[in-house]
Amino acid sequence: EELRTRDVMVERVTALAQRVFGGKDKCLVLPFGSQMTGLCLPNSDIDFVIRFPDENGKDEGSTKKNNTAQKGEQKSKTTSANSGEEEDEEYIIARADPLNALAKAVREEFGVLSKFETDVTTPTNSAGTTLTTSRDKNPIKEHLSYLEVISQTRVPLVKFTVAPYDIDIDVCFNQPGGPESAELMHRFMYSMPPLRPLTFVLKYFLASREINKPFTGGIGSYLLQLMIVSFLQHRSREEINDRGRSASLGTHFNLGSLLLDFLELYGMDFNYVTTGISVRTDGYYFPKGSTDKKPVFWQPSRPFMLAMENPLDITADVGAGAYRIQMIKNVFEHAFKTLMAYVSEPLEETDSILAKIIPPTEEMEKRRVFKMVSNIEEAVVMASSGNGADVGDDNRNNEESDDEENTRKRRKKKSRKLSSKKRRS
Repeated sequence: EELRTRDVMVERVTALAQRVFGGKDKCLVLPFGSQMTGLCLPNSDIDFVIRFPDENGKDEGSTKKNNTAQKGEQKSKTTSANSGEEEDEEYIIARADPLNALAKAVREEFGVLSKFETDVTTPTNSAGTTLTTSRDKNPIKEHLSYLEVISQTRVPLVKFTVAPYDIDIDVCFNQPGGPESAELMHRFMYSMPPLRPLTFVLKYFLASREINKPFTGGIGSYLLQLMIVSFLQHRSREEINDRGRSASLGTHFNLGSLLLDFLELYGMDFNYVTTGISVRTDGYYFPKGSTDKKPVFWQPSRPFMLAMENPLDITADVGAGAYRIQMIKNVFEHAFKTLMAYVSEPLEETDSILAKIIPPTEEMEKRRVFKMVSNIEEAVVMASSGNGADVGDDNRNNEESDDEENTRKRRKKKSRKLSSKKRRS
């Protein structure tokens, strides 16, 4: 139901933008980000970029038709041509101030619920399909619960929230790289299976602490994914050096160990002042103060900023907006030490280790029970079919045992390292 509601909202915003700015031929409405990569949480934003292929805002077809009109045409044709010119002028005005033009259209499309309004109706889309929300027993009239034009920022945008679905939508204009970054992330997910589950966990980790919004200095979805990609690239090289060429994150990995290592890297080990990150050519670090990198990635007033090269535009710094990175670094460090307290000897008993850093929700509990029931049903089916286990089970069990042993060794190493740091401090 959530995914269906989000898909309907994408269709409605796309149609709305095309009406405001002159149709499909004069504006491209492109959703991007987690909505397109499939890495969205239930409360994730839906991101759009609107691009104008004709920057001059002129309808070439109408202009050509008007220039070839003959003086002896009928009055009705002249009136029709004048009407077309008026429509073109309307679209030109809208494209001259797209932020406010779209904000006005959004307000008219979704409406604003006044404090005196108590009508309860069932919202529908343009096709007449009923849209309901599972959060309330009774349907609530569709309306805008939030609308803001954010112009004084690195990427100006229109930001609004549609109730009762509580879907946040961000729309920017003529920004490069949005849909292209989604395509890039699809390629990374194909070659790095751990990227998807790590992204889900860390996105919720940041969202639960309200440090996931770029315009408030947090780590946005794209920056977080690039941080994970870089971490996995370097971790893969470490695995190859330790275990030989047969090691690969794409075939065997321990997500708990990867999560710990990520938090340790960006919470304790990474030098934000001197080092920048690139995920091109299998990933590498570079000095922020080098001659070719300094103009883009070095900020004298904020030397602690995370420098993340945009793989689609190497002259752009994806981390430039995350000005709360020092605080986020401390959050990573605290989470790492908290988890280490429950995975190091002597072990602390707990129902859920991950719940110590990620607050569980009612929805998580429902899905956990559903997963548990599904596993039981699957086990019953397998038991009733007899001893039909795969021949390769023993080999997989041996591989898992080896991986668990390596994980235990890494945990002991981290525990000793953490203990020595505490003694030095």
